[in-house]
Amino acid sequence: MPAQRKTGDPTETAAQPRRAHAEGPRLGRRSLLGLGLAGAGAAAVGRPARARGADPPPLPAPQPDRPPPSPSLFSQEETRLAFRNHGMHLEFLDQPITPVASHYQLNHFDIPQLSADGYSFTLGGRVARPRTVSLHELTGRPSVRQASVMECAGTGRAYEQPRAVYVPWFDEAMGAFEYTGTPLRPLLDEAGLLDDAVEVVFTGHDEGFYVGVHHAFERSLPVDEARADGVILAWEANGQPLTPAHGFPLRLVVPSWYGMASVKWLKSITVIDHTFHGVEQVDAYRLRFSPSERGRPVQRKYVRAAMKPPGIPDMLSRTRFVDAGDVPLRGMAWSGFGGIAKVEVSADDRNTWSPAVLGRPSSPHTWTPWQYTWQAAPGEHVLSVRATDTAGNTQPLEPFWNLEGNAQNSVQRVTVRVS
Repeated sequence: MPAQRKTGDPTETAAQPRRAHAEGPRLGRRSLLGLGLAGAGAAAVGRPARARGADPPPLPAPQPDRPPPSPSLFSQEETRLAFRNHGMHLEFLDQPITPVASHYQLNHFDIPQLSADGYSFTLGGRVARPRTVSLHELTGRPSVRQASVMECAGTGRAYEQPRAVYVPWFDEAMGAFEYTGTPLRPLLDEAGLLDDAVEVVFTGHDEGFYVGVHHAFERSLPVDEARADGVILAWEANGQPLTPAHGFPLRLVVPSWYGMASVKWLKSITVIDHTFHGVEQVDAYRLRFSPSERGRPVQRKYVRAAMKPPGIPDMLSRTRFVDAGDVPLRGMAWSGFGGIAKVEVSADDRNTWSPAVLGRPSSPHTWTPWQYTWQAAPGEHVLSVRATDTAGNTQPLEPFWNLEGNAQNSVQRVTVRVS
């Protein structure tokens, strides 16, 4: 088991116990696809059916819990979430900076409609000098242009069986922007952290229900993590104002942690003298392996390498087609636990591995480019890529199961047909 699996948080708190869920039969992705195609075929040859309404019956109240893991095809609710939250276009994995429209996005609730004019946030709690900070003042402070890789904690969730029911990410919930912003540490230092300061809570303007609780989206960081290098308050991405879906007019960027820590649409920063017990901290983003355990928090990004799919695709299956001969393979690798030590490529579905050539990352907070030349022979092949970081963590060959489908960093598999 990789060392990072053991990483815990001494301040973690217990979530409410959940009722036990039956896992049901395990079905592979091809089996599920086959079931879906078989159903479609039966409908096509049978008698015409009367159309049914697409909407599910209305819920009488907010859902009190996450749905149980499912062995079946993706639900209507998951499909709606997938349309609302899109992944990165993997064909841009050979570029150090992701185009704005091709970066992944995940929004838990509705996107707030905010204006940069008159925008401000409060900085208070366990500080000597609480204050309100305007965006105008913030943009006049010393600024940085910082390339940072962002990744959702749910990347790879769709590969679990039974599958955690939420946004059904495969390999695409990431991206790298060049953010413009100002470091957070000087702001905290100027406010004067009191001796009993323990954590810093970041609250967004977005709000809604989760596990039946109405709340604003908010997450906390330990004081040392909030003051770490690379943690910034950002107002631009790739040289233009943040888009509404990416946190306009202001967001937090925590480059070594999964994306949920980088709170968008920042409303307030509050320093507290205890462990934060908010809904998004104790009831979400935790590694739990049974409904009764409290689990441990998901924090730093697990090591991962991603490949730009080579050749050209089949539209529906995304199977790739290339010509025999030398095929250049490229992509990116990253980790929240340190730099990238090596990247390896397999052309025989994870049986043998060859080293790739590493490039230089454009900042300490973003991904490392890699490349490899594959001598492609005719036939069908499954390409994979795996990374090892400087802390010694290596990607697993298979997904590891957990209730929420978090931090799935098993190796990517790309099916390629060579002619």
